[in-house]
Amino acid sequence: MKLSTVLFQLFVADFLVATGVRSDEIPTGTFKGCSTPSFEWVTYDTRATASFKPKRGAYANGYIFAAGMVRSNIDTDVMEADPDVLELSLIGPFTESDGTGASATVRNAKLQSYSASIGAAENAGGSWHQYDVGIAKIDANTGEPTNFFSWGGDSLEETAALAASGDSIVVSGHFTGHLAAELADGTTKTIWNSNVGEGGIALDEDQFHPNNKNSHAETGVDDGFIIKANADTGVADWMVHYPQSSADAEIVSVDFDTSNNVYGAGYSCSKGIEDEFKVCDGVIAMFTSSDGELMWEKEFPDMGAFFEVKYDLEQGGALYVSGTTTYGGSTAGNPKDHPYCDHDSCSVIMRLSPTDGEVQWVRTVKGSPRWGIFDQKGGLELAVEDLDGPYIYVAMDDTGEGEVEVASLNTGTPYGGCLSADGVFTPEYHVFLKKVVSGPSDCLFFDPSGNSTFISRQDPRASPASSVLNDVSCGKQSGKDACLMKFHKHTGLPTWAVDVPPLSGIVPAPDGVSVYISGYYFPGSTPVLFDSVSLPGYLFEGGKGSQSDGIFNAKISATDGAGEYVMHSGGGFNDRAMDLVGDAEGNIYTIGYQKNLVMYWGHNLKTTVVETDAIDPTKTVASKTHALVAKISASTESIPTCLTTCSGNTDEAVIESNSCFIDGKCYSAGVTGDQFGLSCFQCDPTRDQRNWVEAPSLGVTQCFIDKRCWEIGEAFFYQRRTWSAKIDSTCQMCSPADNALEWSVKDGYEVVDDSIPPNDCAVPAVETEAPVPAPVPAPVPAPVSAPFQAPVLAPPALDSDTSNSSSSDVDGNKLGGGAIAGISVASLVVVGLIAFLVARKSRFAGEKFEETPESFGGDVVA
Repeated sequence: MKLSTVLFQLFVADFLVATGVRSDEIPTGTFKGCSTPSFEWVTYDTRATASFKPKRGAYANGYIFAAGMVRSNIDTDVMEADPDVLELSLIGPFTESDGTGASATVRNAKLQSYSASIGAAENAGGSWHQYDVGIAKIDANTGEPTNFFSWGGDSLEETAALAASGDSIVVSGHFTGHLAAELADGTTKTIWNSNVGEGGIALDEDQFHPNNKNSHAETGVDDGFIIKANADTGVADWMVHYPQSSADAEIVSVDFDTSNNVYGAGYSCSKGIEDEFKVCDGVIAMFTSSDGELMWEKEFPDMGAFFEVKYDLEQGGALYVSGTTTYGGSTAGNPKDHPYCDHDSCSVIMRLSPTDGEVQWVRTVKGSPRWGIFDQKGGLELAVEDLDGPYIYVAMDDTGEGEVEVASLNTGTPYGGCLSADGVFTPEYHVFLKKVVSGPSDCLFFDPSGNSTFISRQDPRASPASSVLNDVSCGKQSGKDACLMKFHKHTGLPTWAVDVPPLSGIVPAPDGVSVYISGYYFPGSTPVLFDSVSLPGYLFEGGKGSQSDGIFNAKISATDGAGEYVMHSGGGFNDRAMDLVGDAEGNIYTIGYQKNLVMYWGHNLKTTVVETDAIDPTKTVASKTHALVAKISASTESIPTCLTTCSGNTDEAVIESNSCFIDGKCYSAGVTGDQFGLSCFQCDPTRDQRNWVEAPSLGVTQCFIDKRCWEIGEAFFYQRRTWSAKIDSTCQMCSPADNALEWSVKDGYEVVDDSIPPNDCAVPAVETEAPVPAPVPAPVPAPVSAPFQAPVLAPPALDSDTSNSSSSDVDGNKLGGGAIAGISVASLVVVGLIAFLVARKSRFAGEKFEETPESFGGDVVA
C-alpha cells in the first residue's frame, strides 16, 4: 500500500476519533461505483443587470420550474429604468459541444427596478430588500428556456417553496412590505404586511432573511404568502396572505393533492413589545384549488417550524411532514416541550390526516436543523411504491449530532397491532406491509380464527417505539451534518439511516432501486466525506485557499443506504445546489445558482458564462449571481473514458497509460489542478495515476501556501468576505527561492504576530546599546576618553518562522503557514513531494514535512 494511501487513512481515522466515531465503522468501498451518469445540459441566466437565486424546483408536463429570489440590479436612484430594456436573460442549453451557449436559446424578461437607497445595510436591506418572487420555466428535454414569471413589491419577498401539478404551479414564502399579483380576471391583488398596514412601507430593520438576525429573538416582522398560478401563462389564480404574525411567519413548503387543492406547512411567531424572546409554532393548512379559501388549519405548539409537506394518495390520502421542535435550531428563549422528544431539541417526522391534520404517527431524532432560506433544507419524498415499497425518504441537517452516542430513530408514538388470545402481540408492521392496520377486520384477516384483538396506537397495551431493536440511528459515522432516513410510511417504522453531508434535495429513482441526493459543500479544515471518499474543493481565480466549495450529486441504494457513487462539480465561487427534482424517465435536475463564470460539471462538460453587459468583461468571476438548472441523464451511466477496465469499484480499475484518475475524474498527462487552486500540481501518469504530483513550477515560479498555489511575487492578502476588497500585505509574498511553502518576508520587515493586512508588517525598531568602556591605557600625563558610536542592528535573517501562521480573519480562516496541510492526502503524492523538497533542501531549510495534506478546500466564507 502506498504511503499516500496510508497517510490518508490515518488522517481519516484521527478525524473520526476526534468526532467520536470509530474508523472501523466507515465503509471504504462505497460511493466508488465504476459507472456514473453525464450532465446533459445546463441553463443559466447571464446578464449582470439581474440577480436570480433559485432555491426550489419542480417538474410537471415536460417542464422544469425553478423558483427563487430575483432582482433588477438597476438602481433607480442612479438611473431611470428603461421600459424597453429586459434585465434578465435566460440562456440554454449549454452542452458539451457548445460550452459557451453560443447556439443556445435566449429568453429575456422584464423586472421591476427599485431604489437601492431604501433599505438598511447588508443583512437587512440594501441589495437584499428589493428581491421579488421569480420562476423560470425550462423545457426538460432540450434545456431551452420558455418563460419567466415574477411577482413583487417595494420590499423583501423571499421564495421558500414551489410545487407543480398539471397546468398549475404554487409558490410560497414571506414578505415585509407589500406583494402584488395580476389575476386571471384582469384585476391586481395586493396584500400588505400586517405589521405595516395598507399603504405602509416596511422598516429597514425588519427586512431580514429568516434566522439571520437573532433566531430566537428578532428576525423581522415578515408575513407568509401563497400564490397559485397557471403554469403556461404565469397569471395568478389567487394569492393568500397567510400566516400573519407580529414577529415572523412563513409557508416553508407546499404541495398539491389530486384536485389541485394546496397544502402549506411552515411557522408563525409572536412576540410582545416587552418580551425578550419570541414564540414560534409550527403551522399546517389546506386551501381550495379554485380561490385559495382556507379549508382547515392546525397549529402545533410543540413544534417550532415545519420544513416539508408531501401529499400521498393512498387509502383516502395522507400527509407526511418534517420539522423541528425549535426555531432556527436554537432552544434559547423558546424551549418546546414535545411529548416524544427527550432531548433539548429534536427533528420530527409525522404522518397526518389530509382532511384535518390529525397526527397518525410521530418519529423524533435528537438534534435540530439550524435552517433558513439559504440553508440546505434536506428533503422528504415518497418512494416508488410499486417497485420500492410503501416508504418515505427524509433527510434533515444537524440530526443526530452533538454527542458520541448515536441518535436512535426508534422513538415516538407506539405501534398498534393484534393481540392473540394467548397474549402474543403482533405489531402492525408485521400484520400488513401495504396498508394501515386500522381496525378489528385487519386482525381478523391476519388471524382468521377470530381470536385476535385489535390494539390501537393509543391503547396502553400498544408496543412502545423503543421496543423495536433494529438499531436504526443517525450519527454513527460523522456525529454531525445530515442524516438520510427511510421509514415505512404506514407505521413510521425506521428501515435504515445513513449519515451524509448536508443536502438540498432527494429524488427516488423511478426503478425503485436507488435514491439520488444533491447539495453543496465547503471542505474547510475538516474533509467532506462520503464514507471514505473525500471531495475536493473548487477555487476561483484569485480566491483564498479557504474559500473553496463545490456541488455534489450522489446515488444511494434504496435497499440498505449504501453509497453507489458520488460526483463533484464546481467553479469555486458560491456554487450552490439548492434543490433536486426528477422526471418519470429517470433524469434528475439540479436547481441552484453560482457566482463564477467557468463551471466544471463532470465527465466532459465544462461551461463558460459570458456576462455581455458586465462593467468589467475581463473579470474571471461573475459580477452578479446567476441561476443554474443542470440536467443529469441519471438513467444512463458509463465508465469514465480513462478507465480501460473497471469492475467492483474504481479502486480496482485499470487506468489508461497516459491519464490519471483523481477524485473520480479523468485527467490527461500534464493537466494541472488549476480548478482546485492547484496550478503547481499536475497529472503525471509516470509517477502516480491516482494523485496530483508537484509540477516543475513548484519551488521555481510558484509557491504552495495556505491551501493554494501562488505565482512568484504575489502577496499575502486579507479579505473579510469574498465580495470585499482585498488588502495586500506590504511584506509577505511568494518567493520560491527562499521558501516555497511559507510566506517570505521582505528585507527590512518583520511580521506582527496575530495581525492581518495592512497591520501585519512592521519595521524593526533600532535598539541602542550602552557604550562599551574603552580599555584603560597605561597612565599618561593627559588621559582622554574616546567617544563611542552605538551600532545600528541589521534586520533579522529570514526563516520559516516569520509567517503569520497563527492569525485568523473574522471568518475563522487561517492566514499563515502550515502550507501543505490543505490538500487531500488522497489527491497528492506525498512521497514525491517529500523527495522534491529534500532535493531542494538548501532552499527549504528548516521546513517540516511530517504534516500531511488533508483537504483541498477551506472554511465557509459568508
